Amino acid sequence: MSQETAGDDEITVTERTPLVGAPGDPEVPTSAWKPGHSRSSTLASISSSVRLPTAHKPSTVLGLFYLIVFVASAAGAFLTIPMTRIYEDILCHEYYGKTPSVDDPIDEGSCKDDPIQSKLAYLFAVLEALNAGISCLVALLWGIVADRIGRKPVYAASSVGWIIYMILIMIVAWFSDKLPVRLLWISSLAQLCGGQPVMQACIYSILSDVVPESNRSISFMRIHVTSLVGNLISPALASAMMSSTGPWPVMLLTLILWIIAAALIALIPETFATKSHSEEGESQAITLKARALQGFKQLQDTISIIWIRSVALILVICLLSLPVLVCTFQFMVQFISKRYRIPLAETGYVQSIYGIAHIVVVLLIVPFVSNLMVRPSMRRWLRMTVNVEERDLILVRWSYAAYIVGTFILGVSPSLPVFVAGLIVMSLGSGSASFIKSIAASHVDPEHRSRLFTLMALLEMASNIWTTPALAGLFTLGMRLGGEWIGLPYLGVSISCLAMLVLALFVRAPKPEVHDEE
Repeated sequence: MSQETAGDDEITVTERTPLVGAPGDPEVPTSAWKPGHSRSSTLASISSSVRLPTAHKPSTVLGLFYLIVFVASAAGAFLTIPMTRIYEDILCHEYYGKTPSVDDPIDEGSCKDDPIQSKLAYLFAVLEALNAGISCLVALLWGIVADRIGRKPVYAASSVGWIIYMILIMIVAWFSDKLPVRLLWISSLAQLCGGQPVMQACIYSILSDVVPESNRSISFMRIHVTSLVGNLISPALASAMMSSTGPWPVMLLTLILWIIAAALIALIPETFATKSHSEEGESQAITLKARALQGFKQLQDTISIIWIRSVALILVICLLSLPVLVCTFQFMVQFISKRYRIPLAETGYVQSIYGIAHIVVVLLIVPFVSNLMVRPSMRRWLRMTVNVEERDLILVRWSYAAYIVGTFILGVSPSLPVFVAGLIVMSLGSGSASFIKSIAASHVDPEHRSRLFTLMALLEMASNIWTTPALAGLFTLGMRLGGEWIGLPYLGVSISCLAMLVLALFVRAPKPEVHDEE
C-alpha cells in the first residue's frame, strides 16, 4: 500500500474537495425551512454524539477501505448465484402452472427451457436498468450532500441502501406465492439512498487524497483487485454452500455481509471540516438568485472538463465499458448453466477461475510489464516509453485487444473448457479500468479530479441502462436462432470492445507538465 513521503508528488485533492461543484465556491449550509439553522452543523452534532474509535493514519484508513470494498464485493458475489436460482425456480413454477413454494423447488434441469430463460434474463435486465437509472438521477443530489456533510455519511447511506435492496429482494422471493415476481423491480427504489456512482466517487476521491500521482494507477488497480477478490472468488464458496444448504442460507449470508460492510464505515474518520460560525453567518445572506448563479457556474466548470478531447473520448469509452464487466457476473451464471447444461450451483467455480486469473494478471503480470516498459536499463528498442501516461495508454490499448479476443472465444466456444480458456484470455485486460482512470486524471488539475471520477462513475452506471437489456435481447435472439448462435451476446460484447479500442487509439497522453489540451 502506497504511503505519502516528502519526496512523493503532492496531490491537493482533500476531503473538502467537492464531489459536485467547484472547490472554491462558497458553501450554503443554511436551511430554507429554518432560517439561522445550519443543516451541516445539525447533522454534525448528531454524528458527534456517538463516539467510536477511528483510524487516523493514511495507511490504516486505506486498509480499512480495502476491507470494506472486499466485504461489500463478496456480498454482491454471494448474491448472484442463489438469487438466480431462486427466481429461476419461481418462473419455472409459473411456466408449469404450479404455485411457487420455498420448500418444494422444481428440478433445475426442467427449468432450462428457452421461454423460462428468456423471462429470467428479461427480469434481471429490467432490474439492472432501473438500478442504473435511479442511481444516476440521485447521484448529483448526493454529491451536493457530500459537499455539505462529508463523504463518510454519504458512503454510509449508499451502503444502507444496498441492505434495503437485499431485504426487498428476499421479501418478494419468500412471498412469491402471494406477490407477483415483477414486484422485484420495486427494490430498485433502494438506490435512492445513493447507489454505485456515489460509492465509486467516494472511493477514488479518498485514494487520490492519500496516494502520490506516480503510484495512482497502481493504487486504483489495488482497489480494483480488492473488489475482484470478493466478486470472483466468493462464488466458489456460494456454490459449495448451495450444494449442501440450498440458496436461502447463502442469501442470508449475503445480507449479513452487507450489514458488516456498512458497520465498518464507522471506523473511517470524517475529515470534512465544517465551516466556522462567522462563515456561516456570511453565507446566510446569499439569496436564491445567488445560489442559482453559483450552481450554474459550478455546472459550467464541470462541463469544461468535457471539452478536453482525450477526456471526452474516455467518457465515451466509459459508456461502452460495462458490457465486458456485466457479461462475467450474473449473466455469465445464467449463460453457462443454459448453454452447457450444468447446475447453477456449479457455475461459481467457473467465476472463481476467472477471478484467480484476474488476480494473477493485476498483481503480477501488469506491474512487471509496467515497470519493464519504463525501466531505464532496458534496451532502447525494447523500452517503449519513458512517460508514465504513455505507458498507461499503451497498456489500456493492449487490454482492449485482449478483451476482443477473449469475448470472441466465449461467443464461439463449443465446450466449457474452451469457454474457460476465453475467460483467461479476457483476464489479460484486467488493468484497463485502472489505466483509463489514470489517463483521464492526468489531463485535469487536482481540484477537478473528484468531479471527473464522479462523472466517469455516472456514465459507467448509465451504460447499464442499455447493457443488460441488450445482453438479454441478444440472448433471447440467440436461443431463437438455435445452435451456436446462443453465443451471440458475447459476440456483441466483442464488438463493443472493438469500439473501445478504436476510441483509445485517438486518446493522447498529456504533454509533460501540462494537464490540459489546447
